[in-house]
Amino acid sequence: MATATRYPRDGNGFEYGQDAAAPKDVFPFLRLPRELRDLIYDYTFQVEDNRSERALRIERRNLKHFKPSAAAILLVLHHEYLLLSRQVAREALEVLCKKHTIFLSCGPFILKALLERIEEPNGPGRQWLKWIKSIELDWVTFPDLRRYPPSKFDQGSARNDWSCEQDGQEVDVDYIRGATYSGHYDEHDHEGGHYDDNFYQSSDTTLYPSFDRTAAAAASHANDPFGFANHYPFADPSREPQNHSAYEDIATNLDLLVQTEVTPLFAYLATPTFNLTSITVPMYFISKGSHHTRSTSRPGYALPMKSRYWVQVCVHALFMLLPLSVDAPPPLQEVRVKYLPWDVWASVTPADDLQRIVEKGIWFDDAEDGERASEGEAFRAAWGIMDSLGWQSFREHVQADVTFVKWDGIIDGGHVGDELEVVFSRRDQEGA
Repeated sequence: MATATRYPRDGNGFEYGQDAAAPKDVFPFLRLPRELRDLIYDYTFQVEDNRSERALRIERRNLKHFKPSAAAILLVLHHEYLLLSRQVAREALEVLCKKHTIFLSCGPFILKALLERIEEPNGPGRQWLKWIKSIELDWVTFPDLRRYPPSKFDQGSARNDWSCEQDGQEVDVDYIRGATYSGHYDEHDHEGGHYDDNFYQSSDTTLYPSFDRTAAAAASHANDPFGFANHYPFADPSREPQNHSAYEDIATNLDLLVQTEVTPLFAYLATPTFNLTSITVPMYFISKGSHHTRSTSRPGYALPMKSRYWVQVCVHALFMLLPLSVDAPPPLQEVRVKYLPWDVWASVTPADDLQRIVEKGIWFDDAEDGERASEGEAFRAAWGIMDSLGWQSFREHVQADVTFVKWDGIIDGGHVGDELEVVFSRRDQEGA
């Protein structure tokens, strides 16, 4: 009677096959019990990362050759220090998804494309996405919306026709140390140190959202091909000249960005593919001087464009606190807002009294001409968007807890002053 061949086992009971490496050749870290390894991963992710937010960004070029695996995901998330072996990568990724907030600094289109590539059929990616509980969104490579959307791609061309500073002037760099290396010294450096994610051009058009503004314009102005219907060629001499068209155009491009990138991302995050409990987003307050100047010179545009973008993102996240249907639970349990100073001047002379916001809240129900008239511009904009969409009863279902966060004086990570942390959650969760 033939007897079964027994192979050596490690301390966790793992049996090595006939052709597998002997225990003495196993990576020593894997000899530790799995529970202890998980504790090490957990402590590693808890260590404060002093790298800047720009160093942690995810870019289009990262997706060019991305193939979903635990190691590839850790690499694109800038946890390369855990790429010790495939098994370590798989175990570390599980701990990261289940117990920690994943920091995602990229545009909404790139984030959605990354998640969709991870969710490949018949692969472990779907389980990884299901494990994710908490994410934090950021976008340090926010584009110049005056040049949004990107122009049509010129296949095979190394340049993008919407890039800036194409003045055609040559610059002598021979005297610069290191000028003999084979890299680039201009804004068209697509792979090296001068890389700009918004000027990256690849033959893979899936790295950009598809735009067809010409067809949309033709459909909406079929009877007015030259745009004369809204054109009045004679200026009113009694009116002061104004130049708000640029701001209006940028606002239109922001609406396009939200429509084509932000809304599809959050629709995807609300699907059963994910089991998220928390989303963290930034919002900003500006200085008193900046608020006065912008409110006077740009009526209706008191907030910087990037700040208005995050208002839109926050609104999308807050909608996920509400159930999609009567029988379905809400996709999220909480939305965390980091209310940050826009710059150092906003920290020195803020338009918002942070301590007063902690005491009186962020709903701003008092009269506009009161002492809080210039406070909470970002939150007021968010509530205005919700009211325009018919969600006036939103605050009846949601509560907000506001906490003052004192600045520790460390500028690592882009922090320049005191902040607020606002946690939105459903009121009915208290008794759940």
